[in-house]
Formats: sequence, structure tokens, C-alpha cells
Amino acid sequence: MIHKLAKSLETVTIKLWLLFLFMSQSIFIIMQSYSIPRISHEAGGLLIFDMNPLGYTYEYTLKFLSQLSEKGYTLYLHVQLPLDILFPVLNGLTGLSTFILLMRLHRKVKHTSALAGYSSFSKAALSLPLAAMFFDYLENLMIFIMLSYKAAVPVNLVYVASTFTIIKSMSTSIFYIVILAILLVNGVAWIRSRTRKEQIDGEFRG
Repeated sequence: MIHKLAKSLETVTIKLWLLFLFMSQSIFIIMQSYSIPRISHEAGGLLIFDMNPLGYTYEYTLKFLSQLSEKGYTLYLHVQLPLDILFPVLNGLTGLSTFILLMRLHRKVKHTSALAGYSSFSKAALSLPLAAMFFDYLENLMIFIMLSYKAAVPVNLVYVASTFTIIKSMSTSIFYIVILAILLVNGVAWIRSRTRKEQIDGEFRG
């Protein structure tokens, strides 16, 4: 499945990547500047569930739901969660496109074929944004249910929701680390190729 996905994404262009990036980051900016701070304000300054990458305890959840005003519930259910329906898929497409473009650049720098790029590493890296997207949706579903329960939320539900939040955050963080590593490798490979070319040109001129 991952191999087929990688093959289909080979047609990704920089323009398409920029479109995904613009759309995902536009939604992210709206959430960060409008819905998230307003909900946090309506909960007495507590961070919303989505913004706790290390998860949250049952006690924290009870405190958040108890302090959250009716206006806060409305904002969470009818503004934040609808925005967070669009964000995971757009962010996932941005991540996949970023990886494909960087691997394409890496093959160009290393002068390898497209087939050589579909390694176990590539498949594992491509699965990370997909995992983040999948668990983001599961997290959103659990948050919706917790908001429906309000302060009567079951303890098991909180632990499941918290686990989904942690996995989503870990998948996203690891993927960004992989992207940075690929950028570093590409940079080093490009510098070495330029240095080698200059040395060869220098020998010919000499």
C-alpha cells in the first residue's frame, strides 16, 4: 500500500505542495490565533486537549471540562473540531508531498533511480504522516465524546483519548525529525558534489 502511495505521489509538483502547505497552515493559523486561545480563555487558561502532546490525566480532564463555559463548549464543538476535520488530511498531504519532493531531490543529488528511493526507510517515513492523520481523527472523535459527557466523562474514555493524542504527537514529531535529517543529508551531498566538481574542473584547467 505504501509503495503504491509513493508511486502515485511521484507526480507531486512544487505548486501542489505549496497549495497543500498554504491550505493546512491557513487553518492552523486560524486555530492558533482564534479558536484555541478563546477556548483556553473559557476554560480558565487551561490548554485544550489537542495542545497537550504528552497527553492528559483524568484529573486534568475533569478540571478542564468543569471550568469550560457553555461558550467554550460551543467554540470547541462548532469551531475547533470542524476546523480540525480539514487540518489533519491537508497536513498529511503536505507531509507526504514534502517527503516525496525531498526524496526526489536526494535521488537527483545522488544520481540514483526512482526505484532505489522506495526502501524500507521510505515506506516507514511515509507511514508517519498517515499515522498522525489517522490518530488525529481518532483524537477528535474522543474529544467530541468527552465534550458530550462533560464532567461525567468516564475515566477509560479519557485514557484512550490521551493515548491517541500522544501517538499523534509522536508521529508528527518523528516525521519532522526525519524531514530535517533528509534536508541535512541532501545539503551535505550537494556540498560534496559541488566540491568534487570544482576539484575536477580545477584539474582540467591545470
